[in-house]
Order: sequence, then structure tokens, then C-alpha cells
Amino acid sequence: MDVTSDLEFGNLLDAAFSTSPDAVVVIDASHQIVLASPAVTVIFQYSAEELVGEPLELLIPNSRRERHAELLGDYFRSPQARQMGVGLELSGRRRDGSEIPVDVSLTPVSVEGREYVAAFVRDASERRRAVDQLHAVNEITQRLLAGSQMEDILPIVAERARILSNSDAAWILMPRSDAEFEIVAADGPGTERLLGFRLSTESSRSAEVMNSGASKLTDDLSSAPNIPEGVVALDLGPGLYVPFVTDTRSLGTLALGRRHGESSFQPLDVAFAELFASSAATAIVMGSVRSEVERLNVVAEDERIARDLHDTVIQELFVLGMSLQAVGTTVKGPVGDRIATAVDALDDVIRQIRNTIFRLPVRAQAHPGLREDMLRLADKYRDELGVLPRISFLGPVDSSVTDLVSEHLLHVFSEGLSNIARHAHASRIDAVVALEGAWLAFSLMDDGVGVNDGPSAGNGIRNMSTRAENLGGTCTVTRRVPKGSIVEWRVPLSL
Repeated sequence: MDVTSDLEFGNLLDAAFSTSPDAVVVIDASHQIVLASPAVTVIFQYSAEELVGEPLELLIPNSRRERHAELLGDYFRSPQARQMGVGLELSGRRRDGSEIPVDVSLTPVSVEGREYVAAFVRDASERRRAVDQLHAVNEITQRLLAGSQMEDILPIVAERARILSNSDAAWILMPRSDAEFEIVAADGPGTERLLGFRLSTESSRSAEVMNSGASKLTDDLSSAPNIPEGVVALDLGPGLYVPFVTDTRSLGTLALGRRHGESSFQPLDVAFAELFASSAATAIVMGSVRSEVERLNVVAEDERIARDLHDTVIQELFVLGMSLQAVGTTVKGPVGDRIATAVDALDDVIRQIRNTIFRLPVRAQAHPGLREDMLRLADKYRDELGVLPRISFLGPVDSSVTDLVSEHLLHVFSEGLSNIARHAHASRIDAVVALEGAWLAFSLMDDGVGVNDGPSAGNGIRNMSTRAENLGGTCTVTRRVPKGSIVEWRVPLSL
């Protein structure tokens, strides 16, 4: 290679050394810095010229200097190109004494028989922040999957967001109505005063950011318009609002603030905050979906229990009671009295089972179906009737009977029970709700005095007949043998 080529190659090396984004620090066997690239200024706040001749420990945090010197001695005894501190979190010491996360690669260099080590140092702040962000989102997700509620998670989200963004304050705002947003979580000195503060959706930045899906920066939170009074009182400078949303759901807005004199939020800060807010919001939505699935599983299990209790246990008790009652009509004296007492006891057991069904938590909270409405109505009339009506259901009445037909049927059932209570003096009342093809058939039977021709009973019968006719069906009331009456009400399922 000729001299010109050597000069060109040297110039190329100088250019690469001078423009490298990684700081290059070369030390000798005594751990003295003999060469440094201009990039050291960005990372360590020293100029390259200042560092030459200084000991390397100048760039090492005080707490790590002794251990670092031992490791560096070991490296000179067995030098090889490798990354430094694999699996460790390395830090460098800046001129002002602060620490900065760094990644370091080491390369041994031999020049004219003398051994040197070149350290290539890179600012690891963003890599470390990305890892911390993953850990934070993972923690939030695990807590949610373990059963934590959103109100318990939001303060953690605010705390992690503040730390990850190098902010002094963080707060989360969520809509409480179409007209108001509320600060539901906050972290940072003095931010507790923000909790519960409400602001209008018409003028707040939070509503604008959530609705637009676009982040918003402000230079001075203490003087910017449309800033909550509590935030102004914190005397913050640079501010950032990011949407706290997922692809399918908007939860609210995450706000961040830094003290006066701190640097403004840079594009990379905004991107990190947006990614963290979106990830945390997604975790919360996933957690709520999981909770809803678990709730539905409980609902399904409660419904199964309730269905088994009614369709199996209660119906078998009904049959047993009817058999005992039939035997009781043929037996007099003490035995007959004992049978009558047993029938009453069975009725009481049936009522207790029904009450147990009604008290199942998810059934008490859910909108009742036709089956439950009928059972509740029967219980409502028990004291007035002096006996608990027995109801049988044939077919999936809850899912097949429309709300309109159900409403009319409940009125008919109530009218029929009211008539029996006023006129029949019955000791036994049976009802059957059955699906017969495209029709709903309802029968109400009692063992009372039979059809009453009085004006009140006549009005009741007319009301039941009118409801059937309006739905395209029929209603008949006949005497029952040997005593009592039968109401037969039949209407189409589809109107």
C-alpha cells in the first residue's frame, strides 16, 4: 500500500472515530485514558481533551470503582473482544455526578508492543426504558389476571408512567359522563390533591386528546389554558397528554408533567408514553374481559343450579305433595291430619328452595326471565291465597317467549290468582306454562268453589280474554270436576 493510500486510510479511520455515535475510550495497562472520541461529551459531559491523561475511574460510579478495577485487571490478563458485564446493568458517571445507563463493548488493541483496551460505550437509557416498560406492563397484566380491579391498577399505571417518562407528576383522567372527566389516579409529590377533581369535557385537553387519539404537548402547565386548578397549583413546566386507549375502547387520558427547568418531552418520550399507555389500557381491557368471562361462568353455574332445583327437585316435591294430598282425601282422623301437616311442610320446603334460588347473587342482580317472574308472582300471592301455587314449565320459556307475550301472561296469571284469592277459597292451585309448537299454552287450575259469576270475577275473566284476543289467541274458563275451575289461555309465540 503506497503512502497516499495510507493517508487516505488514516483519514477514513479519523472520520469514523470522530463521527461515531458511540463514545470510544482507549486506556492503557495502568487504566489511564490515552484517547477519547468526541461522542464522550454527549454521554459523560466531558470533552475528549479533558479526559486524556485521567484515570478511567473518573467515569465509573463511586459504588462500583473497586469491583470495576478488579475486573479490568482480569481483562488485561486475558483480553478478548466481548461485551462487558453480560447480564448486568452497567452505569457511567457523568461530570455532574449523575449516573447514566450504558452498554460497553471491549476490544484489546496492541500497538508497538504495548497493550491497550478500547471501550465502545453506548447510552443505554432508551433500551433500559424499553425493558422497564415491558416489566411494568407485565406486572400490570399479572395483577389484573390475578383478580385486581381497575381502580387498584390505575395508581400503579400512573406511578410507572411517571418513572418511565422521567416526569415529576402523572395523572389519569377518565370520563364519568358525557359532560365530565374525573382525575381517578395520580402519582408524584403533591398530586394527591388532584384525585376526584372533575372538569368539563367541552373545554378540557383530556377530552380532546381521548376523542382525537392524538397526543398533545404544552410548554408550561402552570400557565397554559384549560388546565385544572389543582394542576396549576403544582407549578409544573413541560406537559404531555397521551390517549389512554386501545384499538377498540377509549378509557381516558394519561397526563405527564415535569418541573420548570426540566427538558421538554421529545418525540421519543411521546412515542414511549403512547406505547405504554396503549399497552396498559389493553391489559386493563383484557382484565375486564377476563372478569366478565368469570362472572358469566358464575352466572351460568347459578342458572344451572337454579334450573336443577326448580325443574327437578321442586317438581318432584310437587308430585310427592299431590300424591300425599290425594291419599289424604281418603284418610280421616290422626293419620289424615299427619298427611295434611306433611303436605304443608312440603309446601314450606318448596318456598324455601324458591327463596334460595332468588337469593343467588347473580340472579338477584340480573334481569329475571319469565320463569322467575312467574315464581315471584306466585310467592307474592301466597299469604293472600293461603297456599303456595305450584307451577310447571314445559320447554325453554325464558328464551322462546317474547317480552310482549310475557308481559300479557304475567297480567293473566296475576288476574287469575287474584280471582282465586277473592272467590275460590282453594286449598290447591296448579299452573302450567307450556310451549306447544308455535303456541304458548297457559293453564291455571284450582280446587275451590268453581267459576264465580259475580261482577268482579266476570271483569277478571273479560280482561284475560281480551289480552288473548289482542294477541291472536283464545281464553276459556270452565268448571273442574269434582270442584274448582280451569283457566286455559293460549296465544301464538310469534306476533
